[in-house]
Amino acid sequence: MNLLEAMKERHAVRNFTDEPLTAEHTSSLSNSVAKLNAAHGLALQLIHDVDDAFGGCPTHYGRFSGVHNLVALIGPDDADAPEHLDEIIGYAGEMLALEAVALGLDTSWVVLHETAEHEGAWTIADGQRMPAAIVLGHGARPGRAHRSKPAQELGLVASGIGSYDNAPEWFHAGIEAVMLAPSALGKQPVQFTLLDDGRTVQAEALDGVQAHLCLGIAKLHFELGAGTEHFTWAD
Repeated sequence: MNLLEAMKERHAVRNFTDEPLTAEHTSSLSNSVAKLNAAHGLALQLIHDVDDAFGGCPTHYGRFSGVHNLVALIGPDDADAPEHLDEIIGYAGEMLALEAVALGLDTSWVVLHETAEHEGAWTIADGQRMPAAIVLGHGARPGRAHRSKPAQELGLVASGIGSYDNAPEWFHAGIEAVMLAPSALGKQPVQFTLLDDGRTVQAEALDGVQAHLCLGIAKLHFELGAGTEHFTWAD
């Protein structure tokens, strides 16, 4: 299963069985964590096969059970611009979630409170923050597809393009991938605009809960759907 296929298969699962991860699962995920840490300057950490992967931390939203594995999404914080870390974490975390689905695992995003006061599950150094985590394992029951905003609310075009229907096929494919992206409370607080040159795409976070985290997730989906060879991101 490739990442595009995983994107279509991925649905949030919050209840897990006690079936452990295999050596293949942990090896593949550990390699991906190391690559993403190196590429983005993060401190992502895989926690697996423990009694309570949340380390006693309460969740921001949703009830979970049987959580024995997660990836703690940690990185260097910028007090003046916390949205920078949120967006990078969204992008890297969703990459890991899709790779886990491609390995046959179920996943869910989760935001935890009191992450600095956990029971030894992960390490947060001075100057670092943990905006979210990816829970993973074998789901007790399948997840369900979520509703999405219409494509023309998520994808806009500049006046020189004319209308959404006039946008190139790759832009439509990117927006269709964004429609599959998970978001906080399912609100999808993101918007993508194709500019007049027909190649540059502006991605924006709108008002909403964890909007920049959602933007990072959605940008990865757009890249996978559209193909990075077809466009460039606006500065």
